[in-house]
Amino acid sequence: MTSRGARAVAVLAFIGIIVFIVGVYVLLREIVFLANATAYTAPVVSVSHEYVPKGRGSVLAYVPTVEVRDSQGRSLHLKVDMFDESPVYSIGQQMRIFCNPTRGCIENAFGAKWGDSLLDFLISLVCFVPLLYFKLVPRGAEPTTTPLNLRHDA
Repeated sequence: MTSRGARAVAVLAFIGIIVFIVGVYVLLREIVFLANATAYTAPVVSVSHEYVPKGRGSVLAYVPTVEVRDSQGRSLHLKVDMFDESPVYSIGQQMRIFCNPTRGCIENAFGAKWGDSLLDFLISLVCFVPLLYFKLVPRGAEPTTTPLNLRHDA
């Protein structure tokens, strides 16, 4: 492999390490959130039509607010950290959520709980693939092909 290729592999490995560390941080935040959260099946009490961040900008979307009871039995209205661009939420609809009154609510679904860290880990894995190839494939063992003699001399 050329020094240019080795440099590219090193840069990708460095990026992979950074993304992996971010993934560990996000995973730890999700674990702490879930450790201090309570699972609810809560009714939607309102649906707001507001701008939410998406990609490099924001979009106008529908965001549900649910009613949950805290440990003292008081009623709390909390926005769920999810949205949809079409009006799919309705008042009275039951939602399965995890709520931490100090940090908000998320949907009780695999993607909502683990999706961000899983995405970071997959991106870091993609960054590490060239490094694995570079380390595992011997340099002198480049595949050689023999030309096929398709001419028949008879």
